Amino acid sequence: MNNESKKEHTLQFINSMAGMAFDQGMLEGIEIGKYMGYVAAVDSFKSALSDGLRHGSSECGKALESFKRLGIEE
Repeated sequence: MNNESKKEHTLQFINSMAGMAFDQGMLEGIEIGKYMGYVAAVDSFKSALSDGLRHGSSECGKALESFKRLGIEE
């Protein structure tokens, strides 16, 4: 293998590794974003569920209990 071909092979390897690192970072970022969105949604529903429970909604009570089981409580 001559010097130019070694350089080309090394560049291809680096590009391949950079692409894999980028893809992994994107996947991790998407998962973190989904989690953060879920937590934000749950937080926005808590006051509505509490209000529904105060007005006699058993379904709101069940939803609040499920948050407690999931460990999502204030």
